[in-house]
Amino acid sequence: MLIVLWAAALWDVVRSQFANANDKLVWVLVVLFAPVLGMLFYFLAGRKNKINQ
Repeated sequence: MLIVLWAAALWDVVRSQFANANDKLVWVLVVLFAPVLGMLFYFLAGRKNKINQ
């Protein structure tokens, strides 16, 4: 289950556009190197920084 959520977080980061170009790189690194906490932080805080299309 955690692997699916981790993959979903990583996929969402990769396919999304962010206001700041460095945000995408930071979120990819956070999700990759801290899988459980990074995934939680991204779903709780990171999605707010995305540019909605």
